[in-house]
Amino acid sequence: MNFFNLHLLSTYLKKWSYMDNRITFNYSFCCEAGYDRSHVDMRISSPANMVNEFLNHVFHRAKDKINQFNDRNQQNEEPTNGANIILVNEPEVKRKLSVFFAKILKEFNMNKRSHGRTRIISTRSLDFYYNDFEFEPLNDEIKFYVHLNRGINKMSGDLYSNAVEDLKNALAMKPDDPIANKHMARVLMKLRKYDDAIKYLEIYAQNEQSDISLHHLAIVYMQLGELDKAEAIYDELEKKFPDSFYGLFGKAQVAYKQGKGYRQKLDKIYKADPEWLTDRLRNEWNFSLPGYADDEKYMWNAATAARYLGFNRPFDLTRKAFNNEIPSYFDSEKGTIRFVRAELDAWVDLVNRYKLEPQKYQTHEDRLTEDEKRRAARKRGRKAKSKKEKSEEANEQIEEHVA
Repeated sequence: MNFFNLHLLSTYLKKWSYMDNRITFNYSFCCEAGYDRSHVDMRISSPANMVNEFLNHVFHRAKDKINQFNDRNQQNEEPTNGANIILVNEPEVKRKLSVFFAKILKEFNMNKRSHGRTRIISTRSLDFYYNDFEFEPLNDEIKFYVHLNRGINKMSGDLYSNAVEDLKNALAMKPDDPIANKHMARVLMKLRKYDDAIKYLEIYAQNEQSDISLHHLAIVYMQLGELDKAEAIYDELEKKFPDSFYGLFGKAQVAYKQGKGYRQKLDKIYKADPEWLTDRLRNEWNFSLPGYADDEKYMWNAATAARYLGFNRPFDLTRKAFNNEIPSYFDSEKGTIRFVRAELDAWVDLVNRYKLEPQKYQTHEDRLTEDEKRRAARKRGRKAKSKKEKSEEANEQIEEHVA
């Protein structure tokens, strides 16, 4: 029987409910089977009972992780049970958890009795290797996971700049690790350092050998405006993973950026798996079009965009924009938010076509002034489309009609 050493890395208070008397914790751990993150939802009780319930959940999660590891490595082991999982530094882990839960419960009960005067719980996170005297004796493998975990935790808290140093520390120990490279790339993309993200994504794709890793690499090339490179990656993706939708989805995105027909590609995915497509369109589709965002004179303010889309108030539109539900450009220095008509048209089309929202939207050109119409037009104008673009649009319309 194999024995696995389980290292609890951190836990974080995610949410709580005074009405339901429940509380949710995120946690992370590592063992010989790798690194994992999960969460546990518990009822409020004594710290001792909560420690036992928390660790019981962690052990069950670790057991699943180890069984998956054995399956991948084709090890014909007996089903793993808790007896062969050893919690490293168990007495100290239990002590820290008990103190952590006791602080949270004290605030929880105090806030519950305050009848709404205070609702925030300040005790939020616990790093099991925060102290140097606990961290330094660890072997390099566990130190790697500690650095990786700290970086991911900071990413989860939107502290992307702070996460860079932790991920650099992790990569210094394991430069080819796909998980560390993936998260470093994500951080750099959030910081809009797309050129720097490329090398990490290439290592991630090379070592991960998955459709999603190639997809992420292509996304960065699209952000850099290198659409030919992105399309070449999607060609490779389709060859290696013919059953994956990412190749077709990515090519549709490239075609959209190029001003070519893209709906037919999305229609194929929608016909096969509408749920997959609607989820990706809501969370991944990039409506930004080349040639607009760099020039203020081709943009609308919220009042104009709201009239065009039929919103009663600009606030209703900007609220959706700040929730990333509608394409927009926010300038934090100026405190302005702007919209591009062509992107709004595409948004309306996709929302209605693939039922991304319960209601349908319409555009109202009759509500625009002549000056607003001019501001929406690109330099070359809509009438200056190339013959190729017109032909592609006509073919797409024919295909839609036949379908």
